[in-house]
Amino acid sequence: MKLMFELSKEHATLPCAEVLATLKAEHMEATLISSNEDVLIAETKPNVAGIKRLAERLAFTFVIDELLFSCPAALDEIVRHAEKHPLPMQGSIAIRCKNRSSHIRSEQLIDQLGDVYTKKRVVNLTSPDIEVRAIVTEDIAYLGIKKAGLDTSHFQQRRGHLRPFLLPITLHPKIARAMVNLSQVKKQQTLLDPFCGTGGILLEAGLIGTHIIGSDVEQKMIDGSQKNLEFYHLKNFQLYCTDIGDISRYVPSVDAIATDFPYARATTTKGEQLTKLYNRAFETISQVLKKNRYAVVGISSEDIRAIGEQYLSVVATYPVKSHRSLTRYFVVYKHV
Repeated sequence: MKLMFELSKEHATLPCAEVLATLKAEHMEATLISSNEDVLIAETKPNVAGIKRLAERLAFTFVIDELLFSCPAALDEIVRHAEKHPLPMQGSIAIRCKNRSSHIRSEQLIDQLGDVYTKKRVVNLTSPDIEVRAIVTEDIAYLGIKKAGLDTSHFQQRRGHLRPFLLPITLHPKIARAMVNLSQVKKQQTLLDPFCGTGGILLEAGLIGTHIIGSDVEQKMIDGSQKNLEFYHLKNFQLYCTDIGDISRYVPSVDAIATDFPYARATTTKGEQLTKLYNRAFETISQVLKKNRYAVVGISSEDIRAIGEQYLSVVATYPVKSHRSLTRYFVVYKHV
């Protein structure tokens, strides 16, 4: 089947990358058909449980559909393709449209699709058996059947100011979850955050069922992380107050690493020059990360990426604007 992921447009490349990494993490072999800022299309074997798990994990996807067809974004073309692609199941129906085209009216498109698909069917706009979804861009139209809707409001409910322990610099939960997904960590595998801070990355990893390990050089961070993790009813975690260079004494190996390197006044480096700290951090990451596994590292400058390349192989880099004047770079490294 062909799955269509309706993407958030919050970032240019991160939503697509998150989907592809999560498909691998969930053992869903998939072939990328096409992608743009609106949708990603991938072909995979039918897997209801897998789609459910994707919906539980993804941060920058709104809806997962089974693709019926794609065609040029012209009303007559869409109707012509719809007539050739009947719905594969019986039941009541609703037709929704997400229209980003300047030359097609949503109401007219829904009416004409209704002429094709609602014959001998009950229309139920509240709780239909089948929800047909049309995604229309300037150039391409996509039609699919909704398989899973993603309620991303729970990420907002875990914003830093709603946790028991807070620092001024805290990753948004959606970014933290995307980092976890980019690491391709699987359920019940182990993920390490060696600069865990307030525990935001650990929280997102723990909520998808991974075993989580965090460390920080400050005891107050460890205490705060524990409060935050327990506040969200997580139990399967270990926390260590230790220097980055001593982590291997406590953690011999892990399946994945996701971490945000310290970079500003609000973080503590015990007076150590940042370049030296980053070198030691990447060396430690290369020591504890299993071969052919991934580390996702947040850095404040693309120049820092080269430090990591002394120890690991760069897979991709995703820039994300944090503030008007600040861009964070999330780099995916592989231990080869």
